[in-house]
Amino acid sequence: MGFNKENSVMVSVIMSVYNAEKYLDLAIESILNQSFRDFEFIIIEDCSTDGSLKILEDYAEKDPRIKLIKKEKNKGFIGFVENLNIGLKEAKGKYIARMDADDIAFPDRLQKQYDFLEKNHDIFLIGTSAELIDENGDKIKNGVFNAETNINTLKNKNLINNNVYHPTIMFRNEQGLFYRDKMQGCEDYDFYLRLYSSGKKISNLPDILLKYRILETS
Repeated sequence: MGFNKENSVMVSVIMSVYNAEKYLDLAIESILNQSFRDFEFIIIEDCSTDGSLKILEDYAEKDPRIKLIKKEKNKGFIGFVENLNIGLKEAKGKYIARMDADDIAFPDRLQKQYDFLEKNHDIFLIGTSAELIDENGDKIKNGVFNAETNINTLKNKNLINNNVYHPTIMFRNEQGLFYRDKMQGCEDYDFYLRLYSSGKKISNLPDILLKYRILETS
């Protein structure tokens, strides 16, 4: 949609959900309990076969910041990319934040990323460091992703492989931003490379602001 000062919020959080019942409460609560309050939470429900939809409906009924979008048909992994694009089209925020349905955001995540982008107008997208956890929520041995914070070093690394954790990112809301369906599985990396090709800058905060869950199916 792009940012419009009229009828807007500062941050739009976008999350796709499919059969995430086991972890969904933790993910949702971690966003709703952020110290930063001026956000909308766009959740795209992708025809889950577990209890995810009921959980989402209950939260949406209680908290007006949640905008629940229910898909009519699940399209597999390509549907995940489609869901992100639906979220981008609906987003009214000045900034877009990504969230996954099995991860946990630290309470000051949105505030720190918002503050950074407000102060650093030359940076288009900001990621963060992350703590890696297992299916039970326990920290994995040596389970810390220490994000590269030097802009030039990060760019050089990103031209070789992906060095920005997708669920940690926040970026500026611009018209025409989208993920490419044909790049499913590496849609985030493709997104970053296209930002670089358009002259935009990407950085990371050193702070650990997300618990990134690694599942056996990941």
